[in-house]
Amino acid sequence: MNKPTIDLRHVRDVVAVAEASLGPVEKAGILPGEAYTSPGFWEFEKQAIFAKEWLCIAHVNEIPNPGDYIQLTVMEEPVIVARDEAGEVHALSAVCQHRGHPIVGGVKDAPPGKCLNARRLVCPYHTWAYGMDGTLQGAPSMEETVPLEELRKNNSLPRIRMEIFHGLVFISFDADVPPVAQKLGKLDDEFRGYGLAELVPGSTFVQQGLEWNWKLHHENALEPYHTSYVHSGYHNAVPSNLTRFYPIDPQEGQVFRTTGFAGDDGDLFEIANVRRLPSIPGLSEEQRGRVFFVSILPCVVAVLEPTMVTITFLSPTGADRLDSRRVNLYPRAAAEVSEFPQICGEHLEKVKVIVGQDAVTQMALQRAYQSQFKPRGRFSHLETAISQLNDWMVCRYRDGLARLEQAQARPLPREAGSHA
Repeated sequence: MNKPTIDLRHVRDVVAVAEASLGPVEKAGILPGEAYTSPGFWEFEKQAIFAKEWLCIAHVNEIPNPGDYIQLTVMEEPVIVARDEAGEVHALSAVCQHRGHPIVGGVKDAPPGKCLNARRLVCPYHTWAYGMDGTLQGAPSMEETVPLEELRKNNSLPRIRMEIFHGLVFISFDADVPPVAQKLGKLDDEFRGYGLAELVPGSTFVQQGLEWNWKLHHENALEPYHTSYVHSGYHNAVPSNLTRFYPIDPQEGQVFRTTGFAGDDGDLFEIANVRRLPSIPGLSEEQRGRVFFVSILPCVVAVLEPTMVTITFLSPTGADRLDSRRVNLYPRAAAEVSEFPQICGEHLEKVKVIVGQDAVTQMALQRAYQSQFKPRGRFSHLETAISQLNDWMVCRYRDGLARLEQAQARPLPREAGSHA
């Protein structure tokens, strides 16, 4: 990722106000408006958070078969997630190592996250070809200058550091970040109960150019305070008074809550058809009686319920812009029901209503956070998760600011031939 110059004074000012916003929910406040609206602070976040954390970008069953691959853009980097002939999953740079044309994009384009299948990954510019593990396999008209065997030594698609955790594909641009399982240990039993790695996609909903900050998306997902008002008539099955919050460690990678069902056979969006599908096997009695909401920071919001799991992958593109890809996952037994495509479609249409309602509030907040009268805010107990999200953010702001100060304090290298 490119590293533009960052205004150290501006970052210090924003982080100082953010630190003053911390505390238990009874005393905590909203992060400063600049943390949501400032392009300069967004540049700082890219270095302080997104360049240093695990970024969850896909589920393995989005590419179920050998030769399957999806193209994504992650923090301005073109990335391919591919499954090779042996069934192994790889995260690769999608930049051809000949002249830099993207493997997907430009001459050959595809919707982000759409599963494609091929024997090889072929650059459309000069048809250099790569295996699904990134190894260079063909480079036409190059033998006159460089033999193919020589090219293969240094021109494979770069592999990006990747780990898979319960079927979720994580990548990182930092070689030193601890293993995913260490960061997300609190989710291990939960995801195992849902058999998350075995669930299969039923539908995908892609949105691009959403006009709000990525942190607002997490805050909205984890606080149930608004649901009785914004989603009146759509969210009654999981009333906010049945919500429970859990302690977090800001050094880890998740913030989560649960909300119980108001009655038996609950469903988050009250879609009767979904309840005709087989539920996820192996759930505990507790898991069958509630919905589990979790932010896997900084890139995922997940909702786990007895019939299905929704994973929303977030890809911020600016202080006030992000793209999202929402994948609904179901147990394999549900996917074998004859009515499954119809039920998935009905479910998706109902979800789009909820998503649209949230979009209105998020765009309004984004605009209002530029106001000189933007409040410090005081939280309801139903917004406990926002104070926890702030703890996580500020922990990384402090570390990122320390690195930035250290880097800017280093003397510039003396030019060759210069004199003291």
